[in-house]
Amino acid sequence: MQHKEYEIELLSGRTTLHRIHKKGNDKVLFLVHGYFEDSKIFYSTSGKGLAPFLAHHGYDVYMCDLLGKGKSKPRVAEGLDQDQHEIITHDIPAFIEEVRKISGQQRIHVGGHSWGGVVVLAYLARSKDDNIKSFISFGSKRRIGVKGWRKLLYIDLAWNWYGDRLVKKHGYLPAQKMKMGSEDEPKSYYYDATKWVKEEDWIDPEDNFNYPKNFNFELPPMLFITGKGDKILGHPRDVKRLMKEVNPETVTYKVIGKETGHLHDYDHINLLTHRDAPKDHFKLVLNFLEKFN
Repeated sequence: MQHKEYEIELLSGRTTLHRIHKKGNDKVLFLVHGYFEDSKIFYSTSGKGLAPFLAHHGYDVYMCDLLGKGKSKPRVAEGLDQDQHEIITHDIPAFIEEVRKISGQQRIHVGGHSWGGVVVLAYLARSKDDNIKSFISFGSKRRIGVKGWRKLLYIDLAWNWYGDRLVKKHGYLPAQKMKMGSEDEPKSYYYDATKWVKEEDWIDPEDNFNYPKNFNFELPPMLFITGKGDKILGHPRDVKRLMKEVNPETVTYKVIGKETGHLHDYDHINLLTHRDAPKDHFKLVLNFLEKFN
């Protein structure tokens, strides 16, 4: 098993593309992490996680650190203020171009965890990339429409009210300091994501690009999975809302929990990090990918 790192120069800074593979692996997958995270949501230094699991089964797995996260420079707290439009229209295309260059493969799989899945889908709507074999997402939602005390506490109060005040005070969202996550977020990215989480229409605030209207081409097969224990950040009903906005012809939707024959009611994070995931639902992901090579 090899873990290689490649430095990538982007419009607003320099970052790292991580690669986990074994010699001879030629089935390529590119993954994007979500909010308050970096690429380590998909792997650990001890060789655990989704990326090592898939590498053991013949996949050449690439994962990016979005700017301000992981090994990228500059850090968010040092003045980086990148918006979501730039990530979708410049950074993800640059990562995918590099993945294709390094691997020598044009036909690749793509996917993401949480908000990472949303920006990858946004890339697909804009690029209409016909060299994508399949798309996989883990707990990805675009709009939070579920009601209840969790939405009031975690979204309305913590994310919207408290988050807005933190951004105005610091010039960015200090998620690490406030113990909201492992990575800080740029001001513009915070406001762009907040707009999408709140609003029914999926419109780009930069150029008014209508995403649902542009999934009007032959989309790759898609897998949407989330955890039964994910009560707010990837609630099954909100994942289904995103799935309906995209409306792919070939789609698989799975809620991973005891009721559906799995070992645990996984939540938003341990859907990818739980020690039992490789012998549980990672096999489901592998089986899905294998259908489209």
